[in-house]
Amino acid sequence: MNNSSQNTARKDMVNKDAADDDLFSITPRHPDSRLEVGWLFLYHKLPPDQWFGADYAYKTSGWIKVHTNIRKRQRILLQISTAYQSGEFDWSEYRKRVSMHILKLHQHHGVEDAGFFPEFIAMYPKLAPAFEILGRDHKRLDALLDELQAQNDLLARSEVEDKALAEQLHQTLVDATNLLSQHLTDEEDLVIPILGLRQG
Repeated sequence: MNNSSQNTARKDMVNKDAADDDLFSITPRHPDSRLEVGWLFLYHKLPPDQWFGADYAYKTSGWIKVHTNIRKRQRILLQISTAYQSGEFDWSEYRKRVSMHILKLHQHHGVEDAGFFPEFIAMYPKLAPAFEILGRDHKRLDALLDELQAQNDLLARSEVEDKALAEQLHQTLVDATNLLSQHLTDEEDLVIPILGLRQG
């Protein structure tokens, strides 16, 4: 092998090593993410700082908007519950505000499980284990939302202040909020690059 060929081979090796190092430097946005490095190959091609770029926003903004609304609704609920716990609301005001927002919770993940996730797995079979994690999250979220709804039904019938019920509801909200934070962020790190890089 002549010097020119050796130099080219060394450059190729350096470039490959740099690419490998860059891939392993990618980390999901949530500190407790369950996503493995090997599932982030699309996230590497379309990182979060490009999601709202002119070339991608028309394909990614719809999904992000839905998630933004879910986060906002959950944040408002937690704020109301926390305010009641600290004595800022009386019982009647607390009941009214919490019930109004719980009834508007958007349980959108049935559409994902039945339609979007199978479609994405068909496009990228390597990501099947990641979408299985998200599917399990949906089952846990269903259980938490069912519990929250049942607690809200009791709340609606409680004319007399029931601090124990309010504390139970608050804990359910905390658990749901923590799971949603992790779930929505992991889901976006997988799905938004798929949407943004998809042709058509």
